Amino acid sequence: MKLFRTIYFVGVVLIFVGGYRLVNHQTYGNSLFAAGVILYSTVQLILLFQQSTKNWALFEYLKFGVNFLFLISVGLLLFGNFAFWYYPFIVGLLMDFFANIFRRIQKS
Repeated sequence: MKLFRTIYFVGVVLIFVGGYRLVNHQTYGNSLFAAGVILYSTVQLILLFQQSTKNWALFEYLKFGVNFLFLISVGLLLFGNFAFWYYPFIVGLLMDFFANIFRRIQKS
């Protein structure tokens, strides 16, 4: 579990560093950002699939959708040279935000 946590936080750091470089139009911004998103999403997907999909609740399906959108945005950023890669990324962030709120409401 410590390995997953380390990879997860390395991904978060790469997202912030790459995002900063991407916004400032510096070199390697898209590569660092993409590597961070891939690490972040991969760890979350691995942890989701360690559970049985029969036991998934709405929150797990939303998290799967969020990570899928993040990986689509990375594909558009790196491989498609598509200028609007950030649309699926922003939709994924919004879904993640509301999924976390939904989980907190459900717990209380």
